[in-house]
Amino acid sequence: MIARTRFRRALPGPSRALVLGFAAAVLAGAALLSLPAANADGAWHRDVDRLFVSTSAVCVTGLDPIGVGSALSGFGLAVLALLVQLGGIGIMTTGTFLFAAFGRRLTVSEERSVSSSLGEIRPRDVRRILLGTFAFTFAWEAAGAAVLAARLAKLHPDWSAAKAWLAGAFFSEMSFCNAGFSLFPDGFGPLVGDGPSVAASVALSLVGGVGFVVHAHLFSLRPWRKNRLERGHLPLHARLVLEGLAAVVALDLAVYLALEWRGAYAGMGGAGKFAAALFQAFSSRSSGFSSVPVQSFGAATLLFTALMMFVGAAPGSTGGGLKTTTVSVLFATVRAMFAGRETPELHGRSLPRRAVNDAIAVLALSLAIVLACAFALFAAERPGPARVPALFFEAVSAYVNNGLEIEGTTAGLSAASKAALMLAMFTGRLGPVTLVLTLFRDGSADKSKRFPEENVVVG
Repeated sequence: MIARTRFRRALPGPSRALVLGFAAAVLAGAALLSLPAANADGAWHRDVDRLFVSTSAVCVTGLDPIGVGSALSGFGLAVLALLVQLGGIGIMTTGTFLFAAFGRRLTVSEERSVSSSLGEIRPRDVRRILLGTFAFTFAWEAAGAAVLAARLAKLHPDWSAAKAWLAGAFFSEMSFCNAGFSLFPDGFGPLVGDGPSVAASVALSLVGGVGFVVHAHLFSLRPWRKNRLERGHLPLHARLVLEGLAAVVALDLAVYLALEWRGAYAGMGGAGKFAAALFQAFSSRSSGFSSVPVQSFGAATLLFTALMMFVGAAPGSTGGGLKTTTVSVLFATVRAMFAGRETPELHGRSLPRRAVNDAIAVLALSLAIVLACAFALFAAERPGPARVPALFFEAVSAYVNNGLEIEGTTAGLSAASKAALMLAMFTGRLGPVTLVLTLFRDGSADKSKRFPEENVVVG
């Protein structure tokens, strides 16, 4: 018993283990991608690009400086797909694995770091969430692979059945995990005009971007039951995720159609414009695919896309960004301030002070990281005024793990700039709160200490 207790104390906390686990996956992936067997030219590639691709894959971002569809061999693409899968479902399950393996109650700071990744978890839910997440993920990816493989076989009659299935499985996984890697030079472009392919990719991106915890709540509902208690209800977290998703997609769709009807979508019919805008609405949240080249958008559309990328998807999902629930809490806080109330409210529920503090901290840290990354890119590249928007867009895309880029910006960056982007991707995937708790938590600090209050004028 004593040895077991000492062993548990020697183990790193969940937040630190999460950081170390993702770092190990990045390094292992870079080593595998550098092998001759992983590259189409059969040569060693001990360069920053393979480390960058591995980081982008584990962080389910999709920024691609090498063109993985042509640069990597079949083995290399399999390694890439494995890294994306680990990153996509790992963020939802790694913390749960650690929770179960440690067999102990989490401290407040540890619970905060895990919950920021998983969205919501209770000890008695560990086994159900683990099994459900894996089954849920692979079932959706298999269904998506079947649809996309059939469409690719029809669009490319010269392809073998095996090639169509492998390509369909690749695009299905990238859509579900909200990673923007593509086998084609122009991303999802060749499939944008195909309705079933667009519908499949949008559905996969939607399901992956909501997160398993919310789906588990939806599956638990029994609307046909007469008794209200037996019917069940959605908790506030799930309601905010679904409402945030609907609001963001509706806003995206309206803005893209309004701004690009006679712009980037000018050469399409009415149905094609709607499909392209809908695809872009989901892509801007996190998936990283694009219906048309990003550089074809106007300046207003690029700014709007950057803002929507920053908002991102839901907590505990395969998507990145600030998270829709964080935006909801910030909105409620601002609304309470204008109404003269001390406690923010949503749907008849008061929000705890911890949720408000976390939302403000995540917003402040996220803005600071994006600005620091953009500053590093500007310092390393010394761009002219015309290139500044592309580099800033790249910094936002890296931190929020989106993968959209303007006119191949990533491939032309220096090693220093790629290092800054890798750090931003890693921070964005794990979450700034998790990294802060890992790097700056002081276990010996007295958290009960309070000092006398004194007012400060702000605003």
